[in-house]
Amino acid sequence: MVKVQERADFSGKKIFVGMDVHSKNWNNAIYYEGQFLRSFHQPPKAEALVKLLKRDYPGAEYVCAYEAGFCGFWIQRELEMQGVKCIVVHAADVPQTDKRKHSKTDPNDSKGIGSALQAGLLKGIYVPDVVTEGNRKLIRYRQQVRKDLTRCRSRIKGLLHNIGIPLPSQFSIKNWSRAFIKWLQELQIEHQYIRYTLNSLVAQEAKLRAEILLLNKELKNLLQTDRYRKEGELLMGIPGIGTTTAITMLVEIGNIKRFSSFSEFNSFVGFYPSEYSSGEHERKGSIMPRHHRELRSLIVEAAWISVRLDPALTLAFGELKKRMTPKRAVISIARKLLNRIWHVWNKQEVYEKGLVA
Repeated sequence: MVKVQERADFSGKKIFVGMDVHSKNWNNAIYYEGQFLRSFHQPPKAEALVKLLKRDYPGAEYVCAYEAGFCGFWIQRELEMQGVKCIVVHAADVPQTDKRKHSKTDPNDSKGIGSALQAGLLKGIYVPDVVTEGNRKLIRYRQQVRKDLTRCRSRIKGLLHNIGIPLPSQFSIKNWSRAFIKWLQELQIEHQYIRYTLNSLVAQEAKLRAEILLLNKELKNLLQTDRYRKEGELLMGIPGIGTTTAITMLVEIGNIKRFSSFSEFNSFVGFYPSEYSSGEHERKGSIMPRHHRELRSLIVEAAWISVRLDPALTLAFGELKKRMTPKRAVISIARKLLNRIWHVWNKQEVYEKGLVA
């Protein structure tokens, strides 16, 4: 008599997988029906995880999650292509117990993600399409080069201070003109290796400055593509918004429709005020520490310009300065400017100067 063997069938069931991903291996924790099943290491390959899930839990619906980080979004895309739902979550959104905070290991991290995932406590962040992600690389590389340029100039300034050479009155360390560069190159320094160090730093500064100019041209070319031209023109019609700010917003935000309200948009950029309220007491605090670093900085810079160019914002800035410092006042102006950006972009309407509302 032939004995018929039946394999376990998980059809209609959900398997949740918390993933702690690294360049050399992944640690995964599997949950089912609110119960932790097991954790395991595997090579950093999506097909290896999919093969294991289909072998051990055939027919189930698989849901995975991992924290956003240096691995980017390629893992999410590969898992989705192979029929496995996957979300990428902000690390700060993963609930942490006190015990887990003081025992940070790969298995514990994957368990924390898996447990929160199966409890429905995690919401995935926005995953850009491949083209948008590629364009972000250009934007963020330019930001890195700008930081490198600032560091290089700080090293030159530090070297001059260290050897006791004051700047002539006609020069400013903030104004890197050709005359200032020539002065640095012709500066008489007796010590051989101090002169060599300064020459190297000046050459590095020139190289980084040239790289920034090339990258600026690429940003302008990107802004003129069919993908960004129309919305770029709308954004640059707003006082204070130039090429760099416009293309950075378009690329970093992607689709403005992913925000259902200005409140969500504001929260993403980072001008949302903190709040400490209890019972009858309500108190608004400073802006939230969680923000998009580059976008918030660019909008503040744009706000300083807009208060000179838009009469309505000029008037608002003047009133705000009566009860707070200019630096605090400009944050309020930046929030107003962001609201106007939201309206122009979301409604596809041309900006009008001088409107108070």
